[in-house]
Amino acid sequence: MSATPPTPARSIAALPGPGGVPYFGNVLQFRPARMHLQLEDWARRYGTPYRLRLIGRDMLVVADSTLIGEALRARPWTFRRARPVQSVFREMGIAGVFSAEGETWERQRRLVMRAFDPAHLKRYFPSLVTVTQRLHRRWQKAAATGAVLDIQAELMRYTVDVTAGLAFGADINTIEGGEDVIQRHLERIFPMVNRRTTAPFAYWRHVKLPADRALERDLAAARRAVEAFIAQARARLAANPALRDNPGNLIEALLAARDAPGSEFSDADVSGNVFTALLAGEDTTANTLAWLCYYLCEVPATLDSLHAETAVVLGTAPQVQAFEQLNALPYTEAATREAMRLRPVAPVLSFEALEDTQLGGFALAAGDIVGALMRLPGMDAGLLDAPETFRPERWLSAEDARLAAAKKALMPFGGGPRFCPGRYLALAEIKMVASMLARNFRIVREPGVVGERYQLSMMPTGLRVRLEARA
Repeated sequence: MSATPPTPARSIAALPGPGGVPYFGNVLQFRPARMHLQLEDWARRYGTPYRLRLIGRDMLVVADSTLIGEALRARPWTFRRARPVQSVFREMGIAGVFSAEGETWERQRRLVMRAFDPAHLKRYFPSLVTVTQRLHRRWQKAAATGAVLDIQAELMRYTVDVTAGLAFGADINTIEGGEDVIQRHLERIFPMVNRRTTAPFAYWRHVKLPADRALERDLAAARRAVEAFIAQARARLAANPALRDNPGNLIEALLAARDAPGSEFSDADVSGNVFTALLAGEDTTANTLAWLCYYLCEVPATLDSLHAETAVVLGTAPQVQAFEQLNALPYTEAATREAMRLRPVAPVLSFEALEDTQLGGFALAAGDIVGALMRLPGMDAGLLDAPETFRPERWLSAEDARLAAAKKALMPFGGGPRFCPGRYLALAEIKMVASMLARNFRIVREPGVVGERYQLSMMPTGLRVRLEARA
């Protein structure tokens, strides 16, 4: 009996998708700030997988968690980040573990993972308590005066201070009025990174628009701040050579690796990873917290439940005081999971095939792009009841097959070998702020439309709130 011949791979070109124009395909239809919404709208219109054309290349757009997981596990050897990400980050002088590929990524990731592992986080925890206390005092003043807060900007101050402390050993204290040059410039760099990585061609290499000239100024100012961090760390290493064998933070580990005999690290690797930690640590966590605050305004019963949990765990204390308390906040964790499900800060991931391969039975040529829509798997009514509703309690019910499948479908920190190395820090920050907020304040949203803006991570727009102190 002859063996059954293998099923031939399907062609992406045969899939439905939006019409485009010659040569450019669908590229000119993208609007960077709302690209994720466009891709999700096309998924509803054409189903998934569907096809896009990107200047001579195919793009397979998927929203199935199994296929997304398969692609994530195949990085960095079968798939890589889309090539413009690496070139743009390198041109801007901010190349680090986020944009690195292959052996360079492996070498850098080992150091970054150690710097953000739970053991380092536990040693840093007293500083995390201090930064949270500063935010509490700032919000007490805002509540007393009835000030209207741009909550996302407030939270970015917090995450910048935390990241600078843990990764660089620097207490910059933007919360209490310290120099906020890093925050002011980073918040303008991120949108330009998104603009350039999604541009149909590298126009800025031929003509500089006003936004590109402003970017150069922002990069120069942020680079000066990074160089100051590096100089401070070098001074600590010189004063205490034992730190080279037992570095206290990311920047000391990078410098020790750079200075080691036969090192493959360069000065650019050090500064690039400092930039990467600041960009990723500031923006994504602040945006997740901001979206959680949005839902606490929209569903006040959730804030009441968080308050009840913190009253038990914290007692009379205004915030988490002990590292172990972070694991005693299951409802806070459930609310965070639900916010990340409905408003993932990375709603789109893109991968480029490094070789001819297949995904989900579709043939991919080297250079073809896979676009993964990260929100849609968590909106599957087959996995969750009323998936469009913010309902943290769903994650506290007894585990069953549907709930286990739903948890597996959500990948807020990515997956596979390139999962986010800062996830422990991010979750700790979210729990610290959410529990402090619920313990001490009520939060009320100002009238207005809250929208979504995509700039590598998805942030809320128009989210203004007032805080009211609890008795």
